[in-house]
Amino acid sequence: MRAHFGSRIRATGATAAVALLAVACGGSSTPAAGGPPKIGVVLTYNLPGFWGNYLKYEATYETQLGVKLIGPDVANVEANGNEAAQQILDVRSLIAQGVQALIINPADSAAIGPALDYAKSKHIPVITVDVAPSQGSVYMIVRADNTAYGNKSCDYIASHASSPGTIAMVEGDLTSLNARDRADGCTKIIQSKYPNFTVKSYETKNWGTDPAVQEATTALTAIKDLRGIYVHWSVPEDGIIAAEKQKKLYSDVGAANHITLVGNDGSPHECDLIRAKTLDATIDQRAKTLDATIDQPADKYAYYAIYYAKQAIAGATYTAGQTTDHNSSIVTVAGNLEDGLAAPLVTLAGDTGSTQVNSTDLWCNNK
Repeated sequence: MRAHFGSRIRATGATAAVALLAVACGGSSTPAAGGPPKIGVVLTYNLPGFWGNYLKYEATYETQLGVKLIGPDVANVEANGNEAAQQILDVRSLIAQGVQALIINPADSAAIGPALDYAKSKHIPVITVDVAPSQGSVYMIVRADNTAYGNKSCDYIASHASSPGTIAMVEGDLTSLNARDRADGCTKIIQSKYPNFTVKSYETKNWGTDPAVQEATTALTAIKDLRGIYVHWSVPEDGIIAAEKQKKLYSDVGAANHITLVGNDGSPHECDLIRAKTLDATIDQRAKTLDATIDQPADKYAYYAIYYAKQAIAGATYTAGQTTDHNSSIVTVAGNLEDGLAAPLVTLAGDTGSTQVNSTDLWCNNK
């Protein structure tokens, strides 16, 4: 696991230069009287995979950055189905407990608006992590460019197909800006660069694993010229591979008639699937079963969410156009500032502008 990330911001313009003085050298927020800054955490999931790893990193960086995390309060969408309302209650509860800032992973980009409005009324700055809000204002969004996720994923599938055909896109919950951006990125690159290909979309509505596998199974049956499957996240991949095998449509990566499979997360399990090394006994140990993924950096998400929350408490300011020392820029998304973290395509060979799966820069290799 990485011990530390850089945190200096290279500013542009006079206002940004003032901000730089406040945030240089990894952050030096003044702790609250009587102890470290208290930061409340509101998440949608604590499931294995990306979010399970995120929570482990968060616990590490809580100590490293000298803060006290309260929570996480987890709405857990698959458990109760009323996650947006639950997150509003969680925000109110944490503010009542005296937190000085909030880190929120919105379950719904628009429905989080009332929670953000309430936090603003109480002068509590909010960092959203992984998902950008489409309603309400926040101090900073910590997130990678999700349109680029879809763009890179579908470009890879089309460029590696033996002939034109159809790409099945298994979408996440379209109430999330992430899912909408990933879908938009995929369809636009295919329309502009690969006019002989078609994208067929399958919406799962709640990022549920079983619905995703069911939709992919439908695509395997219905699409005769299927060239690839793009799934918006990582957890359904094992089920999709099993469905291919059940329908006798499976072939290893690189084999004739292989259906390219690309996911998004960059989890340790995905990297193992790309390397053909998995603990799942149902998958052939010798087979390279996953073609590519996007490195959605759970470690950096956790680190910079806490970092910016601490900076918010200290009163540091940022402006669009600033660049960072961690290969990103401060941009504007839906009226809010975002640290757009890098999220490269990950492949076995590291070709076509991708990152090689064994790179130590990937969080999947820093378990």
